[in-house]
Amino acid sequence: MQKVLIICDVYPPSFAPRMGYLVKYMRELNWTADIVTRSQDRDFSFRSLSGDEKVVRVKGVQVPMITMKDKVKRLFRQKHNHLRNGDLISTHILNNLNRKDYNLILCSTAQQTFILYAAWKVAKAWNKPWIADLRDLHEQMPKLPTTSRGMIGNLLEEFQKKHNRFTLKLRNRMLGAANLTTTVSPWHAAQIEKYNTNTHLIYNGYDPDTYSPRQVKDMKLFKITYTGTVHPERHNPELLFQATKSLKENNIITEADFRIQFYVPQNRRKIIKDSPSFSSIEEFVDFYDYIDTSEVPKLLNESAVLLLLSNLFEPDGPKGLISTTKYFEYLAVERPILCVRSDEDLLEASINEANAGVAARTHEETYDFLFKKWKEWKEKGFTTIDINKEYTQQFSRKIQAKQFVDLFNMLLIKDQT
Repeated sequence: MQKVLIICDVYPPSFAPRMGYLVKYMRELNWTADIVTRSQDRDFSFRSLSGDEKVVRVKGVQVPMITMKDKVKRLFRQKHNHLRNGDLISTHILNNLNRKDYNLILCSTAQQTFILYAAWKVAKAWNKPWIADLRDLHEQMPKLPTTSRGMIGNLLEEFQKKHNRFTLKLRNRMLGAANLTTTVSPWHAAQIEKYNTNTHLIYNGYDPDTYSPRQVKDMKLFKITYTGTVHPERHNPELLFQATKSLKENNIITEADFRIQFYVPQNRRKIIKDSPSFSSIEEFVDFYDYIDTSEVPKLLNESAVLLLLSNLFEPDGPKGLISTTKYFEYLAVERPILCVRSDEDLLEASINEANAGVAARTHEETYDFLFKKWKEWKEKGFTTIDINKEYTQQFSRKIQAKQFVDLFNMLLIKDQT
């Protein structure tokens, strides 16, 4: 049995369970792992994924907060804290773990560059091959409009930009030092290849043990379901609300049997309610808090349409949105997907290739899709989709674990020659 040391920002997180699923499925491929992460562990949703593996939590790691008070407090020491975090993790590993126990190192993070820095230091000290796996990049975030912030606000913003330049420079250096890199979308891969040509695409995906199709043949309601958070620059539900308004005005739907269900946090619902057409159809909309992850597959299978919120791809807008885990879980249960508004880019292309539904660009496309599915539900009591399984199976976490392990084995062969 081979063993990899995984150094990651959080484990096992519900918002990004990539490493948890890797650990789960690589056991079947003669690999095991020890995991080193920071001490914060408030999310128990995917605790079962850690199995019997050792999880080492390093105390004292300070992750930058997003509140203004914390920004001001830490702003002038960000560079120091960043390097300190990496040193804390790497020193803990070097002092407490044995290099002979591991064949290689895998570092997985979103935008926490100090995790890469820690992995690089350990790999260098141990003379071990290592992989950098990035789920998010600073460049994928939209450029915010310039606003008047006053002298203090401008000063804080300038310090933040300076820190960002430092972390990006360090990140790019770490990417270049890795034996190979992995990431989650074609857009991300194209960015990382600028710094490491040995870059491999391994999508986020769905757990085949958890998400599978189950046809509900007696749907009492026509439910359009959305699970997750909402961001104003990334998500635009307006086409859905416009189409719902038209269905209402044409006397096709009623409140009693047509429901749009948002499972989103309280603090994100205003973004939905601020959509121009929301007030005209709000009687069709229900808001719910998050439910336990174990309940999500049943919820998705019992929905007539699964809602995917997106927005038009813009050079200054968010990028690489095909990487969202929600999309792959939608594909796995094989329910019709309505994506509004289409990004007219990678996400639309993927939905079309999967034959999973529609990425709507216009009110007419949205209306026609909903009306078609509504008629099908009225006639059959359920809705269907003829998914392209040959395409969607690549998003199985089990298959993706093999992709990782194949890279592990390739590195070991190179390391031995």
